[in-house]
Amino acid sequence: MRLAIDLGGTNLRVGARDGTAAWTHLHRERCQLGFSPQHLVARLHELIRRWQVTPTAIGVSVAAVVVDGGCLRGSENLGWAGVPLGSILHDAFHQPVAIETDVFCGAFYEVRAGAARGLSSALYISVGTGVGHAVILDGKVWRGAAGGANALGHLILQRDGAPCHCGHSGCLCTVASGLAQSDPTPPPKPIEHLAQAIGAAVTFFEPQTVILSGGALNQPWFALDPLVAAISQFAFPAARLPEVVLSPATEPNLLGADYLAMEQS
Repeated sequence: MRLAIDLGGTNLRVGARDGTAAWTHLHRERCQLGFSPQHLVARLHELIRRWQVTPTAIGVSVAAVVVDGGCLRGSENLGWAGVPLGSILHDAFHQPVAIETDVFCGAFYEVRAGAARGLSSALYISVGTGVGHAVILDGKVWRGAAGGANALGHLILQRDGAPCHCGHSGCLCTVASGLAQSDPTPPPKPIEHLAQAIGAAVTFFEPQTVILSGGALNQPWFALDPLVAAISQFAFPAARLPEVVLSPATEPNLLGADYLAMEQS
């Protein structure tokens, strides 16, 4: 039985299943402040004992920049840097482990079985604690030169905007993200800022479809129709506007992690 893990900036999700049927087991919890790799290993051991399963492979989606061998170069939301998570999990469970950045996992699922299936180009955007993205070209997920092409949330839209934890100011995620919009006095115009970022992407590579996912889309500020209507204000007029859809899956990152595990089995 495969073990799939989605470790985000706010929540941990773990699923176990064989084949591609419904999850045999599924667990969700909020990550407490100071959540560490050791906490993750302990929680997984606990779930494996409770579920009485023996993992044959492990796939991990994580909110981090992932380099060769499953090492996390950096994770702003988790506060992890230089963590050899692949080695840690392999040593703990003695099974094949595959680790990838969360939005790349989500995009991988969309290519395999979701809204990007059969498309030559798409832009996958996850709006959660922060805002991440993945570019899909010729049916493949583009990771960038060193795995860092995932941070649409750090597109700078207002140089004099609010400080961001990345060190810049005025990033998209300081306005149009779950964290920003959960503030008692949230910043204004999140839909306009998200449309501006998508418009820039349309100008840059003209994707056929934009796929949106993430827990923040359930917050009151988000509405699909106004977003779609606003994108044309920020895109090159000669570019074809994309279809903008919500992901058909409730857990695309976790499903992508399961595909990673499936490839290891």
